[in-house]
Amino acid sequence: MYCPNCEAEYQAGITVCKDCNIALVEQLTPETAVHDHSDAAMVLLASFKFSGEAQMLQELLENNDVRSYVQGATETIGVSSGFNDATVFVDERDLDKAKQLYTDYFDSEVDLPEDEDLSDEPA
Repeated sequence: MYCPNCEAEYQAGITVCKDCNIALVEQLTPETAVHDHSDAAMVLLASFKFSGEAQMLQELLENNDVRSYVQGATETIGVSSGFNDATVFVDERDLDKAKQLYTDYFDSEVDLPEDEDLSDEPA
């Protein structure tokens, strides 16, 4: 028996990992293991002038189970121009999903309240 998270091996009869509190599996396979150990080719998804945008996208991708990382500047302090190039890469197997998330996020329209609705004063 194996833990699908930490991959520790347990004796027969034990059903839950004592460290991860996860049900054990008979074998570790790509389908039963929590962590993907396969080789991944990372491909370019998008580049940004502001690293904050890249980090927001990477967080969105991560929250939607898309393997990704940000390459480039991650700090805004000390950059006199205010620009801070950063690039987001994704696992090629997740590219279609990542493109759809990118499009949905950056091309979405936001409905803002009318000017009179912004006041905290009662009408």
